[in-house]
Amino acid sequence: MSKTTHGFTLIEVMITVAIVGILAAVAYPSYTDYIMRSNRNIAKSDLMEWQQWMERNYSLTNTYATLPNGNAITLPFSQSPRSGTQHYAIAFSVAPTATAYTLSATPTSTMQLKDVSFLTLTLSSAGIKGAKGATGNTTAVNDCWNR
Repeated sequence: MSKTTHGFTLIEVMITVAIVGILAAVAYPSYTDYIMRSNRNIAKSDLMEWQQWMERNYSLTNTYATLPNGNAITLPFSQSPRSGTQHYAIAFSVAPTATAYTLSATPTSTMQLKDVSFLTLTLSSAGIKGAKGATGNTTAVNDCWNR
């Protein structure tokens, strides 16, 4: 009598689970790095968008400090996140003067706080880009803004 069996042995299942575990261990860090870079790119885009808004306001008022109606520009800017979750808060590093300002993007989500190499992004009225890590040392700005 021949007896046919169907299904998987315990060894086959264990090997499959081990392979899936190894693949997940390799893929997860890449995935989280991708998400952090994506959120950082959104913050950089927001900084440049606010910089354009400030320049348009300057062309109307000849000052960065006030709005066309004469009211002072206050900080922080209120903004609604595009992705549903706010990962960075956009604000002025210092209050804008008539001739200069510096915008900053500070992380607010726990995931972005893990991105210690590029913790705070800055953009000035002169177009100077900056990035500071958790220690406060200026990091490789080109590395941050170009990837």
